[in-house]
Amino acid sequence: MCKNRILPFGKTLKSYLKEHGEKRPNISLCCPDKSCKKRTLYKHGRYYRWATTKYQCILIPIYRWYCPLCGKTISLFPNFLIPWARVVTTSREAAFNRRRKGDSFEKISKSIVSPAIGGISATTIKRWWNRYLAQIGRTSIWVAGRLIHFGEEEDLLRLHSKGVNSTTLDTLKWFYFLLQKYVQKFQFNPSLMGYLSFLNTHLPADLRL
Repeated sequence: MCKNRILPFGKTLKSYLKEHGEKRPNISLCCPDKSCKKRTLYKHGRYYRWATTKYQCILIPIYRWYCPLCGKTISLFPNFLIPWARVVTTSREAAFNRRRKGDSFEKISKSIVSPAIGGISATTIKRWWNRYLAQIGRTSIWVAGRLIHFGEEEDLLRLHSKGVNSTTLDTLKWFYFLLQKYVQKFQFNPSLMGYLSFLNTHLPADLRL
């Protein structure tokens, strides 16, 4: 069985390749399975994944670690990529932001990946968007919970614009309100990487965006 973690190995694809194109990140990991009692993991090779920006499609190494007790492996992803995607997170976030502003899927698809490297279809952008909307409610609750854990005193649930009668777009607005508060707790500047590359390093695997 293989699990995935996302860690801040590089702000960009270019910086990741410079630091880890041929060199494994120098970190020590313990097995997340409680029965293994924090057993230190062994280095376990690497495999390659495509990472696509607007103008480039590049193979990058994904490094793995292995637990000798339970036999599980963990693959570590850089924060600009999530396990199921080939397009970098900053580009996907740009697509979400344009859709929020009302751009059509067709228009968005023409600006995310250049046709010179294969482009991307409007259908794919629509699939991203639908998955994003389906996920946003649960992820918002998680972020609100973490803010409360950090000592946030505002009634965050009351700040949801429509409460129990909210639409998905209402929840989306609430999510971005929470997200801005969340990154401020870490003094993180989203101007280069965007919000989601940062948030995905914190989220449980089933809530990543």
